[in-house]
Amino acid sequence: MKYRFAWIIAMLALTIIACDDDAATTTAEMMDDTSTTAEMMDDTSTTAEMMEEDVLAVAAGEGDLGTFLGALEAAGIMEDFHGEGPFTLFVPTDAAFTSYLEEAGMSQEEVFAGAEMLQSILGYHVVTTMEDSEMVMGMDGQAFTTLNGAPLAVTLDGETVMVGDATVVRYDLSASNGVIHVIDTVLIPPEA
Repeated sequence: MKYRFAWIIAMLALTIIACDDDAATTTAEMMDDTSTTAEMMDDTSTTAEMMEEDVLAVAAGEGDLGTFLGALEAAGIMEDFHGEGPFTLFVPTDAAFTSYLEEAGMSQEEVFAGAEMLQSILGYHVVTTMEDSEMVMGMDGQAFTTLNGAPLAVTLDGETVMVGDATVVRYDLSASNGVIHVIDTVLIPPEA
């Protein structure tokens, strides 16, 4: 009986040790799963942060749209585009602004000093709906009503999309409150 009792104690001790090893393994596996989950959450938060960027942040991230952003600031309307939207912005490249200034025979400072005229020009680059490239391409022969109230014609020639006199050179830069299409020409509203 004495040996039987010792044998039961020994078996019980081995069972507890085996259970502890399984628990440790399971805990280690759970830790690996947790770190994988944390990595996935980091990836998700990066995606979420990207989706939280408004049209201004997305434009700033492009690197060649700074003059448009400076114009919004000079016109006193930059804060409007941090709002809810939706906005579709047809944003001219910095090179397009340089060409516009040369053709107009004006400096950037001169153009930026005329806030009312600048607001009209910039408003002609904005539509207050969300229009991705598929929607824009489906509007061949039609026109958007821009923020300043003037119509902006859309024409399609094969894969080339034009809004007014500008060619769309990059499409669908998505933001939390709208979308940006990059164009190669500054649009001048009919009344300007």
